[in-house]
Amino acid sequence: MADVEIRQLRYFIAVAEERNFTRAAARLAMTQPALSRAIRALERDVGAPLLVRAPGDVSLTSAGEVLLGEARGLVSQAGHAMSRARRAAGTRSPLTVTGPGCDAWLLDELVHAYNETLPLMPGRVVVGNADDQFDQLRSGAADLALLRASLDDETLENVVLHMEQVHVLLAASHPLAGSESIATADLADEQVVRWRGNNLQRMAAELWPDGLPGRPGPVVSDGMQMLSVVRLGQAVVLCTPRAAAATGSADVRAVPLSDGPPVPLRLAWLRDHSQVRSVRRFAHHSLAVCAQPGRAGG
Repeated sequence: MADVEIRQLRYFIAVAEERNFTRAAARLAMTQPALSRAIRALERDVGAPLLVRAPGDVSLTSAGEVLLGEARGLVSQAGHAMSRARRAAGTRSPLTVTGPGCDAWLLDELVHAYNETLPLMPGRVVVGNADDQFDQLRSGAADLALLRASLDDETLENVVLHMEQVHVLLAASHPLAGSESIATADLADEQVVRWRGNNLQRMAAELWPDGLPGRPGPVVSDGMQMLSVVRLGQAVVLCTPRAAAATGSADVRAVPLSDGPPVPLRLAWLRDHSQVRSVRRFAHHSLAVCAQPGRAGG
């Protein structure tokens, strides 16, 4: 089998997370035909299809499911290795800002707005997943992380960019899908998705100290599993508007939870970061961007 490049794995992760070649290409800042060719080359190297392609949507084959889990680990390890090597050499690299795939557009807007100020250390975006943000910071793979958990770690500093309203993601055929808003009491008999992963579980416990509304539903580990159980009508999901919008699916609906807790969206970084002034400058510039009407925080 031919050697697989880290670049190819990044492309595959983007397509798998976005479930759509057009959105993945935009996230990667490349053309959709070039991305399609790269994924087909990866499938030839693997010797099996990785994706099931349908108009406007893709899903993973069993081989794709296995590769996705392995690819995330390999890409993360490569980032850690490069970061450590640069620091050992004293190389000044760009500020790396990470966050989950659903926040890719927000991250891109914040980094572009910051880079327009012509900083000494420009920013760049690396998309991860919702459960690895703390690890990215502590390993040095990222300088700043976008996250929603509260912080009780004295090694980290943070700013709250804005507060988000919880939404309920449910199948378009669900009886509540046409509602203008949903109350917590309306979910009493609903199966509600539970997330696998320490960070996501901690965030849920912080927002819902008495337990999530509804009845315990399927446990999922990524956005594709979550979207599948919602589409099938097996459960509903409590999520932020940005996460709901990132599904890009016409057969699901996101309805505001009228009495849900507000969710803080934060930028966090290591307090003893070697370039802490540049990191703080990025964070506070992002705070100003999000405060502008109609900009990233809206």
